[in-house]
Amino acid sequence: MTKLCILLGALAVIARARVAILPGWVVPVPALILIAELMACTALVAWLVHQARRPAPAPAPAGGPS
Repeated sequence: MTKLCILLGALAVIARARVAILPGWVVPVPALILIAELMACTALVAWLVHQARRPAPAPAPAGGPS
């Protein structure tokens, strides 16, 4: 029960925390976490699409070595 209370307290602090990105531009921490997750997912999808579009290797010649 104590660990759960500590976790909830930490989440409450994170939810209310704000970070100054640029002078005059303050952003909530959860928004930064969400943006980082979206960027990571986008990069993963782009990498998967790049891998899927790679041409298949040429088939081995029929008959084998002589």
